[in-house]
Amino acid sequence: MMGPNCFILQDNHVFIRTDIPMCHQGHTPILPTVVEDDVWIGRDVLITPGRTIKRGSIVAAGCVLCKNFPEYSVIGGNPSKLIRSRIINQK
Repeated sequence: MMGPNCFILQDNHVFIRTDIPMCHQGHTPILPTVVEDDVWIGRDVLITPGRTIKRGSIVAAGCVLCKNFPEYSVIGGNPSKLIRSRIINQK
C-alpha cells in the first residue's frame, strides 16, 4: 500500500567540487529501490536512492527514509528511525 504524494528517488546531485557549480557536476549513479511484500508506505514519504523496504514494514506518513531497516519494522521521522518492531515474541 502507498499513500499519495510519495517520492522515490533514484540518484542525487554530485557536489564534491567547489570550483564548479553544483548544477554542472552531474548526478550519482542510479541506485534502485526495492519494496518487498506486505509493505505500507504512508502519505508524503520521501525515499532516498538505494533503499530496501523489507517485508511487512510500515513507513509512517511524512518520513524521510534514508537508511534500511529489518523486516516488520515501523519506521518514521526525519531522518528515519526505528519506532518499533511488529514482531511479537511467540512461544
